[in-house]
Amino acid sequence: MLGDLLPAFPTGSTARDITLPTPSLVLDFRMSVTLNPKISVGKGIWGQRNWISFTGGRWSATWGQGTVVPGGQDSQLVLPDLSTHLETNYLLQTTEDLPAYIAVQTRGWRTGPSDVLAKLFDPQQADGVGASEYCFRVTIQLETGDERHAHVNTGMWLGSGARRGAEE
Repeated sequence: MLGDLLPAFPTGSTARDITLPTPSLVLDFRMSVTLNPKISVGKGIWGQRNWISFTGGRWSATWGQGTVVPGGQDSQLVLPDLSTHLETNYLLQTTEDLPAYIAVQTRGWRTGPSDVLAKLFDPQQADGVGASEYCFRVTIQLETGDERHAHVNTGMWLGSGARRGAEE
């Protein structure tokens, strides 16, 4: 694939001649969040705005594990084709004797065929939709002041997700 990109640049240019490492993905983090029912904020100029608060959850990573602190939120903007832009803010708590707290922000999209996306908005039908039937991708930013987990402040995470009835 890289060979297809290089001819766009002149011979001798940095973009053509420099070898860069190819990014790779490693499964590092997994979580499950429980949700309150969706609150419809209403239709705006960009689409339907929804607000969903977190009631809790669990997470596990190669560098720790713990709970999702109740009170986080998911702000959704649902477009007419039911594609959904998501932004979340919440806290993780570690299970260590003196817990660390890690702030999380995500941004991303849930896209796919409209009939599949419609089922995801119905808690009774959402559990029957396979995660491979649609695309749910987010970028994830973590932040903490706890030195034991300071490495998360400079990390980059890409995530995929699945929507279930009262859980994501």
